[in-house]
Formats: sequence, structure tokens, C-alpha cells
Amino acid sequence: MVENHFGWTMVHTRWLTPENFAKGPAHFFDQMPPTVQENVRREAQGRVAESVRAVGVGRHSEAEILALGVRSLAALSALLGDKPFMMGPRPTSVDAVAFGMLAGVLTPFFEAPLRDRAMTFGNLTAYVDHMMAGIYPEFAWTPLNLPAQRVAA
Repeated sequence: MVENHFGWTMVHTRWLTPENFAKGPAHFFDQMPPTVQENVRREAQGRVAESVRAVGVGRHSEAEILALGVRSLAALSALLGDKPFMMGPRPTSVDAVAFGMLAGVLTPFFEAPLRDRAMTFGNLTAYVDHMMAGIYPEFAWTPLNLPAQRVAA
């Protein structure tokens, strides 16, 4: 679910929302010769759009994609519960995948309705904060799970 469903909702948000594409993925091509940058950006974005459609997520409306992403968030929240890691007291490979996807959705750099909804899952924001502090202690991460944001999922 996390990689083959939820991840594609994040890809949709990053690559197919014009403002987010301009802030992020469009810069992958900045080092290319200026004469080809825009064509390559458009082609890459088109290929990503084809992939999002091919996996199924892109066959839905924006509202449906958001709803699918929120269902994944609810499932992850239920799986995590009040445990420190997805499967219990110690991290597993599930945490490597879940943390990566959740941190990608929750980064404040990209604005999206999916991020707004993810912020309402207090246990998921606390989980990402906990994982960031443990794995990337040197990274300047502003905690997501502030008391005013703790809302029951």
C-alpha cells in the first residue's frame, strides 16, 4: 500500500501540481543546456503523468486522489497506533518505507491538500518527528507535532 499506492499520491502532488513541480522536480533539469531544459521538463512531466495514470492513481479526479491518500494515511495511523514504530518497539523495513513516504508528504516545502490532511494525524506527525530526530539529527527539521496540531485521526 505504501509504495504502490500512497507513494503515487505523493508523486501526483509533486509532479502534477504546477506550483510544486516548479518548486521541486523542475529543478532536476537546471544543469541541462538552456535550449533544451523546457522541452525535457515537459517530456519528463508527461512521462510521470503517464506512469501515475498507468498505476491507477491518475485515473481518478483530484478529489478522489486526495480521498485515496487519506485512506492510506488512516490505515498507517491505525497500524502505528501508539507504538514507537509501525510493527512494535523496534524499527523494521516497514518503517524505512513508511517514514520515507510520510516525510515526503509532510515536508512543509510542498503545499498540498494531502499534506494538510496528513497534518491531522497526530500519531503520524509525531512518528515522522521521532524518526527525523533519530535518523537525521543534524537536519534542521521543525517539529510537526506541535500541541495545537494534535487532532485525532
